[in-house]
Amino acid sequence: IVHSREGRTLDIAETMQLINTQVTTIDREITLPILDVRPQVADDDGPNLGIVELVSKGITYFKGSSASRIHNIQVAASRFHGLVIPPGQVFSFNQHLGEVSAETGYEEAVIILGDRTRWEIGGGVCQVSTTAFRAAFWGGYAIVERTAHSFRVSWYEPPVGLDATVYAPVVDLKFLNDTPYHLLIETETNLQTAALIFRFYSTKTGRAVEMEEPFEENVVPHGPPVYEEDPTLPKGTTKQVEWARDGVDITLYRIIKEGDQVLSREKFFSRYQPWQDVYLVGTKE
Repeated sequence: IVHSREGRTLDIAETMQLINTQVTTIDREITLPILDVRPQVADDDGPNLGIVELVSKGITYFKGSSASRIHNIQVAASRFHGLVIPPGQVFSFNQHLGEVSAETGYEEAVIILGDRTRWEIGGGVCQVSTTAFRAAFWGGYAIVERTAHSFRVSWYEPPVGLDATVYAPVVDLKFLNDTPYHLLIETETNLQTAALIFRFYSTKTGRAVEMEEPFEENVVPHGPPVYEEDPTLPKGTTKQVEWARDGVDITLYRIIKEGDQVLSREKFFSRYQPWQDVYLVGTKE
């Protein structure tokens, strides 16, 4: 969907040598030596990349999301459609996501900030990072960096404990393409089924991925409902804006096998804080 182009770079070592030689003469000009730089993935590389089959898939659902949140999911997911990750390269979600702002096409939607939800530009991007994480998880790729949300989010369950939040530049999602083959990422936002899908294409290495069901520990009951006055709502009106969830520690394990041999058993830990019911009480006369 985007053709490759060769780059150009200055040969600094050769340039310095030419300057040092020419400076002792009356000729004050040199021709700068320019080198062509081949892109990591070029058009004619296609048959040699090893991109031949579907190797893993991640999926989440956004049913019940606002129109602005769905729009943000579509915009963010489009940043990864057609991306190729060479062997041995670390994928950084934030690097390829780029700037999240109104100027880059995002709208205001609900995000988690501190211990409450807020309306902010880019709400919904974490749905995209969570889906990318799941594709990498089920593909058996080495997870370099992953951070769980502070609170449980219904769009990312089931299963609980398989989400990944991002907040550039502090919090990122990273995984390593630890195979000898290139990896192609394709994304799909299906509005009919309210599904976001990440598909990874490469060459299967023979490894299989299993997950031990999440273990729950240290359940923390949520507190009593919180009522806040809202001068924009008519007096006598009560509107629920947050739904209570207990806090809990979640531990799950990813088991990577090759045939009957277990190659690794990796622990993924998430700690979710309790979340209270929140109601807005109208005070507008």
